[in-house]
Amino acid sequence: MTIEPLVLLANADKWLTESLESVLTQGGYRVIVTAKRSQVLDVARRQLPDALLLDMALEQRTTDSLALCRALRADPAISRATPIILTTAGPALRAQQLEALRAGAWELRGDPLDVEEMVLRLGVYVQGKLEVDRLGAEGLVDCASGLYNDEGMARRSAEMAAFTTRQVMPLACAVFQPVDGVLTAGGADRLAQAFHRAGRMSDAVGRTGPAEFTVFAPATDEASLEGLVQRIGDAVARSAAVKLRVGTSATPAMPRRSFASSLQAPRPTSTTDLLARARDALH
Repeated sequence: MTIEPLVLLANADKWLTESLESVLTQGGYRVIVTAKRSQVLDVARRQLPDALLLDMALEQRTTDSLALCRALRADPAISRATPIILTTAGPALRAQQLEALRAGAWELRGDPLDVEEMVLRLGVYVQGKLEVDRLGAEGLVDCASGLYNDEGMARRSAEMAAFTTRQVMPLACAVFQPVDGVLTAGGADRLAQAFHRAGRMSDAVGRTGPAEFTVFAPATDEASLEGLVQRIGDAVARSAAVKLRVGTSATPAMPRRSFASSLQAPRPTSTTDLLARARDALH
């Protein structure tokens, strides 16, 4: 492999974990290891692994042995192209394999575990995932800065809106433009690179015009939006020496009690409306 893909290995068996980690490392992978169920989702969100090897024994205290797999597959931060391979003690029965597939796993492997074959299959899966990432990046990212382009921003902000609606969180939008109007192409690219450095991992930051930059921030209400705008504006001003003007909009989180009486799932926030309101606030 030309790069070292990242594998999240979550297993309760210390001996098997050490064996798999050794084989994967020798095969050219970077490996993150945890034996705690409570850490898996958080680590996956932060590290964005290229594959997950998940031991079903981590679910032994839950009534749903595939709940963690479902949670990983449903999380918008984790690519649908990321392979999840489950392992279980004892033979993997056909009914278990079907349930694992329905939960979003690519495979369920039982004892005896053929480590060599599993790692070879993992290599095929990971190469496919990396190719999906490459093609997606080429079509959704601004080449000069690494920020989302218009299409990428539309897609990522829609994912964010769906997630924040499900989690009953507010979503905020901020649009930045230079005060002095049009910049040279080189100046606009340097400004874009400054925005890339200033953005938080949790936010979606995009180049939505030659010198227009949009930030969608989850779990951010109107009060905390002021701090975000100040922080980004100060960081970009120091780095690119460009004065900015900004327009903002935010949607509040809906109270949880309102969902209890609703017969339908809440409709995701319209990111198109948020963006339009933020642009209007520029003027």
